Amino acid sequence: MKHLLIAVSLIGLALTGQALAGSPCPPGFAVLQASDTCVRISGSVRSDALAGSGLLNGSNSSRIQSGARLQIDVRKQTDYGPLRAVIAVGNLRR
Repeated sequence: MKHLLIAVSLIGLALTGQALAGSPCPPGFAVLQASDTCVRISGSVRSDALAGSGLLNGSNSSRIQSGARLQIDVRKQTDYGPLRAVIAVGNLRR
């Protein structure tokens, strides 16, 4: 729950930022408002369903799986070089 709160807070900050025409951010990143910090929010959702398959233990069985992943990538240029933080939360299984 703590991770979700942090993720939602960073999403809110990213959505209030404005992309400027010569921004210091790489493609796919957004500039946070009134700073030179770059943020990218990405993720994925997966869902599988098997019904009556030979892969299951029985011909009348069924199975449903789902998962999601959220990743927040924050970058900032400092006096000592680039600083990067990545927060990844999820339960995707392959």
